[in-house]
Amino acid sequence: CAMAALAPAPPPAAFATHVGGGRWNREPGTRWRPRSVVCATPCRPMTLTRHHAEHDGSTRSGRLRVAPLLLLSGVAALAGPRLRRPAASRCWSSMGAAAVLRRATAPGGAPEVCTEVRSKEAPRYLGLEDASPEFAVALGEYLASGARWRWEDAQVLVEDAITVLAGESTLERVEVPAGGHLNVVGDVHGQFFDLLGILSGHGRPGPTNPFLFNGDFVDRGSFSVETMLLLLAWKVAYPSHVRLGRGNHEAHEMNVPFGFAGEVLTKYGEEAYAVFQRMFDRLPLAHVVNGCVLVVHGGLPRKPGIGLDQISGLDRVAASRRDVREPSGQLFTDLLWADPRSPPGYHPSERGGNIMTFGPDVTTGFLKENDLQFVIRSHEVKDEGFEWQHDGKCLTVFSAPDYCDSCDNKGAVVRLSAPEDGGRLQAEVRTFTAEPRPPFYVPAMVYSPYSPACRTFLSPSAKEALMRFITAEQE
Repeated sequence: CAMAALAPAPPPAAFATHVGGGRWNREPGTRWRPRSVVCATPCRPMTLTRHHAEHDGSTRSGRLRVAPLLLLSGVAALAGPRLRRPAASRCWSSMGAAAVLRRATAPGGAPEVCTEVRSKEAPRYLGLEDASPEFAVALGEYLASGARWRWEDAQVLVEDAITVLAGESTLERVEVPAGGHLNVVGDVHGQFFDLLGILSGHGRPGPTNPFLFNGDFVDRGSFSVETMLLLLAWKVAYPSHVRLGRGNHEAHEMNVPFGFAGEVLTKYGEEAYAVFQRMFDRLPLAHVVNGCVLVVHGGLPRKPGIGLDQISGLDRVAASRRDVREPSGQLFTDLLWADPRSPPGYHPSERGGNIMTFGPDVTTGFLKENDLQFVIRSHEVKDEGFEWQHDGKCLTVFSAPDYCDSCDNKGAVVRLSAPEDGGRLQAEVRTFTAEPRPPFYVPAMVYSPYSPACRTFLSPSAKEALMRFITAEQE
């Protein structure tokens, strides 16, 4: 990776770029596909078994930190020659009113930007009085055009979302009425166009079609800003019918190496990045549906006897800053990071960083002690988008199909239905494939400081800020 970062970037006309370690080639009108893999991230075996490079690391305050080799690779990339952005990424240039840029291919295969543009008025957001499903739909359409929304409006939206989220508990209780249902969405990871596909295929959020998004909204995918803004627009429109839970990637220590930091810094600046981090701190850590299904991003507590009452009483803002050796920091880490495995009991995770795995006996005991049916969690990519484990008591759902443009996995959404007779909740899993990518699509990981492509896609101010973040992390 370090050698790849130090290598000269391909010229803009080459229309091939190293992204996250893979060589990518794209023909106009087709989707991004891996042509060959030149280093380990992201490659299919590592992605499926270890969730990319998250397992490589040491610990800082008890939680995982990206290995110095990757950080040094990023530093080398940031210090490399500053190149003009290729035409493929000009959709992010300032062009006044929203414009959709369509790519044409000149003789010889060099990408160019067509002069044909379609203007679309940017939606305004001045406060909660503007929060509505109509606004959320308009924002989604605007962002889908490839335009960048004004930070003046985006900041008001994020601040309003902070206010709404601050009124929620660490463990939120959700009620699905008899005959109703709840859609549970797993990791989205900045795959904005797949999020649009989810909302199109499963219906818009609303009182009769509620959603619970189970964390990892950002990082890796290069449309994480758009993904987060759209989710917040729906959240403020329907606070009780759109639920957002925190994942392990809603955190500064993950956002720096995996791209969200670089993306926000490039698109909006350092002030905006700080606002997003404040919003992450207010996200609930778990949800209980109808008192019988626990929905959490990672897994179960490593200490026996810790149940829903202890989770509910956790100060989620303070716990996010605690050492994992402290009880609150340990519980916070387990809820966001732990994985189910076949061996019974608790074991150190292959992810490293004082992260634990939990066996089927742990799941059975936790469900019995807390009078629950089963657990829904996310956090791991699955070939089919989902996997039942622990004798049908633990369901993993992952909603980013063709993860990082390289895995060819399906995505999935779980529909929890409450029978008319008031019986036990029923889980129906619906799978789907990736949406077509638009002509201005930017592949995954280009805003990561350890992707060689960051030299091209990061703004100068973003490079400077990331250098400061990385240096501070190493000290």
